[in-house]
Amino acid sequence: MSLETELDGLARTLVPRGARGIAVMVAPVTPGAGASFVACGLARRSARLNENAVWLYDLDFAKNPLSSGLAFSEDAYDGALNGSQFWRCEPAGAGRLALRRPEGARVWLSRFERAPGAVQRVVFQPSSAYWEQARRACALAILDAPSGSPAITALARDMDGVILVGDARATRRSQADAMAARIEAAGGRVLGVIVNRIQMRAAS
Repeated sequence: MSLETELDGLARTLVPRGARGIAVMVAPVTPGAGASFVACGLARRSARLNENAVWLYDLDFAKNPLSSGLAFSEDAYDGALNGSQFWRCEPAGAGRLALRRPEGARVWLSRFERAPGAVQRVVFQPSSAYWEQARRACALAILDAPSGSPAITALARDMDGVILVGDARATRRSQADAMAARIEAAGGRVLGVIVNRIQMRAAS
């Protein structure tokens, strides 16, 4: 089965039929497995199946790679929902999570924005209130987590599920099993593993 076919099937499974949306995280088992590629493809396919919004969250707050090369057609909106958020930065107020819409796309992108050198530290934290509001505001929220990010275990409990992405050439079954065990120990639910056979040029 091709990755495109697998993503199409996954999108049809995840897109909700009711008014309440769902939130899932896509996380790489090993660096360079292609989790960002999978998250973006899943977001695009899901947006075609639903008239409601699909939000893609870039959890790489240091680099925001999903924004690279994109032009945005909308002004930025504050990413906090009724004052709740799933992260905090030090010093307080030095950064913000902005919601933007790339030109020509049906997928909204949430990314971290700050002045150079302004943020000393970012901490991810559980926030069931935030994600319940997100589910009411969109059909599907997809979190793209970078390799080794503390966000993976910090946010797993608040997700409807976590999708792991492995590299067909480099990821071992034992690595996927160990990561799944850490996520489940943190209160999360692993939905499955996508084995990516497309060679990635950059770590994700």
